[in-house]
Amino acid sequence: MARRVVLFVLGGLLLVIGVLAAIGGGALMALFGSNNTLSSGVQQVSTPTRALVSEAGSIQGASGAQTVVGSVRLRITATPIGTGHLLFLGIGPASAVDRYLSGVSHDVATDVSVTPFHLTLARQGGTATPPPPGSQSFWVAKASGTHPTLTWTVTNGSYRVVVMNTDAAAPVAFSGGLDLTIPHSFAIGIGLLIGGIVLILIAIALIVLGARTRPRPQSRPGPDPATVALARPGRTGRCPAQELDIGGGTHKARELRITRVFPCAARQFKGSR
Repeated sequence: MARRVVLFVLGGLLLVIGVLAAIGGGALMALFGSNNTLSSGVQQVSTPTRALVSEAGSIQGASGAQTVVGSVRLRITATPIGTGHLLFLGIGPASAVDRYLSGVSHDVATDVSVTPFHLTLARQGGTATPPPPGSQSFWVAKASGTHPTLTWTVTNGSYRVVVMNTDAAAPVAFSGGLDLTIPHSFAIGIGLLIGGIVLILIAIALIVLGARTRPRPQSRPGPDPATVALARPGRTGRCPAQELDIGGGTHKARELRITRVFPCAARQFKGSR
């Protein structure tokens, strides 16, 4: 009984783990694809302020991933909506960007989801007019023009991603895309999927084995030795000595009672007649 319980519990636990691993692996493969890239597609973004700012670590998947699976690469593309403005894309140290935008109205993206694409914005008020962003020297990566493309390898530290017009004017409106490349994501998904399937097969085998395992029959108590001695003659063919209270009644009645209760004693009674 205990063996069946162990097999069922272990099989059920492995089944749950295997299903979760297989689902996670399949989802990872579907999201990143064979090129290991999570893409937002083309999205339209706008702000009535002078800049759109996001902390690099707030982008889904960009925080801490480079220390686990390798270097994470961020790629941003943008095209201005309307005419008359050129776009600037830049990434700089958080402290330098904060000083540059101090007193300048801008929106801060506190949470950026790549798939599905979603921005959570917080408004920072101000009336100051900053110098053109391209004139600043603190940027670690930058691009500008009518169709700028910025590629940056995520590194440890606090950085800001900034989108502005090249002349620092408001508003800022563009259609753009965000791609996040995480090495080995597709391979990890394949490994999780295969491992999950293996665990599911092992779990099924354990559950089937537990179902086929029959509990051992409980041992029945043996007969009372005294009863056996009364019911059977000894090896010599003689019955053990017994004192019988035959009781009253006719001779036939006494013989019938003895035969029903103690067959061996009945033979003694007959022999004594």
